[in-house]
Order: sequence, then structure tokens, then C-alpha cells
Amino acid sequence: MIHVFFVPGMFGSTLEYVLRNYSNEYTSVDAEVLPDGSMHSFDKECHLGDQLQVATRLNYLTSDAITTPIYPFQQAHLPEILKKFAAYVGGTNKEILIYADNTKDAELNMLFQYHKISTGTALHSGLNIFCHGNEHNITNWNIDYKHWSEMRPWQLREWFSLFYVPWVQEWIESQHQVGTDFYKVSNIEILENLPRVAREILRHCDLTESPGLDDFGVHWRSKQQYIMDEFDLLDRVIECTINNVPFNWNPVNPIAEAIVQQRLRANGYEIRCDGLDVFPTDSATLYNLLEKC
Repeated sequence: MIHVFFVPGMFGSTLEYVLRNYSNEYTSVDAEVLPDGSMHSFDKECHLGDQLQVATRLNYLTSDAITTPIYPFQQAHLPEILKKFAAYVGGTNKEILIYADNTKDAELNMLFQYHKISTGTALHSGLNIFCHGNEHNITNWNIDYKHWSEMRPWQLREWFSLFYVPWVQEWIESQHQVGTDFYKVSNIEILENLPRVAREILRHCDLTESPGLDDFGVHWRSKQQYIMDEFDLLDRVIECTINNVPFNWNPVNPIAEAIVQQRLRANGYEIRCDGLDVFPTDSATLYNLLEKC
């Protein structure tokens, strides 16, 4: 079996599609890159999201199956997930881990999650992927809150900007939690050169390449550019705001706003955010809201 362990948004569907469509050993699936850049246009063979699914589904797979377990599960972290897999999977397995190399790369993945899962072409989970199960401290904003959806926009933004840095560390530490038999690849490496990564994975899995991979890589990468452009915009917003350089931008999504707030905090500035439900779209307004930490 082939097992691709990945954080949602880190191209697990893309890698399964590549394994199936650009190797001679697998039958191609009929799918396309969706307008949001995702490969959520086909049903993955064994996409696992919790411990119960591991226990109930792995025993029924053939030796050439491709599984795409996410990590972490709601109630289990990667080391526990790997132990669970070991208990149910025998024989020869080829394992792949996709990880983030640092916090900035994890922030980029959060934007991929927002555009492809929260508000995607095929998936529309809303902000649940970011907030569900993490509501343990929302009462710091209002003791009556029972659910993150009760928070006002400025509260949700501030809460998430404080919360996400420790939250994403698991995506970074995972590279140190797997054995040397894993093929490890970062989300940025996939973005920078999918065909090269795909060829290395095909060799790792003892598969032979079929035609078309380079053309697919060019097409797939072009569909990711709008998210990369948004991510680059955030750097410009922060730079111009701190230096009080005039700059205007179109409104961005709540996750992007939280990244800006956290990055400003990391640079020594807090935003006077109480009541700031509508985030500024020009550097002068945002500059005037800054206070030194």
C-alpha cells in the first residue's frame, strides 16, 4: 500500500491523482483541477480522518491501495496515528509525509485551506476547519459564548491570530516524528516543482512514470497562483503599514486578516482591534490603529 499522510490543504489529493494518472501501474481517474486550484474533483480511495476509520477501513483494502490520512485527527496526533496504522497494515508499505517547514509556510497552507476547503468549489466547510474543537478559550472574549460562531468578526480575528501559531507547530514538528523509510516533502517543495517531487515519489513507490506529468504540473501550478499572490500581498500590507507608506488593497478573507494581525504582533505592534469588525484596506488607517507592544 501507499500511504500519504498530510495536513488538509497540503496537496494530498493532488499526489493521489498524480500516482494514479502518471504511473503505468495504476488506472487513471477522470478528474480535473477545479477553479479553486484543488483536486477535489474525484473521490480518494481511502481518505481517513479519525481513529475509527483506521480501524474499520484498512482491513478491507488491497495491497495496491492508496490511502490519504490527514493529521492530526481530532483526538490523536501523528505518533498515535502511525501506531494505529502499524496495528492494522501489514506487508510492504510506501509512506509519504507532507509537512510545513516553518510558521510562514504553515500560514500559506492556512490560505489554501480557506480557499479550497472553507469556501472551495467542491468543499464548503466554512471556518470549521480552523475553529471546530478549539473553542476552549473563547470565553475570554465573552463569558456567555458557547461556540466560536457567536464571536464578532474582530473577536474571531484576534482569537485566531493569537491561537494559530502554536496550533500549526504540529505541521512543522511532524517531519521529525517519522522514520527514515518515509519520503518527506514540504508543501513549498510541491508548489515550487510538482513534477520533480512526483518523480521522486514514483521512484520511492517503485512505480514507473507515464506521459504527461510536466504538462499537468504547469497547468496545476497556474491554478495555485491566486493564493500565492494573496500571500505575497500580506507581506506588502505589513511592510507598508509598519513604515507608514501609502498602500491600498482589496478586502481579504478573515484568515488573511488574522495573519496580518499576528505578523504585526511579531514585529512589536498590537492593533487597537476592539470593535474593528471591518478590517482596514489601506496602510494609513491600519498604521493609525497600531500600538507598540
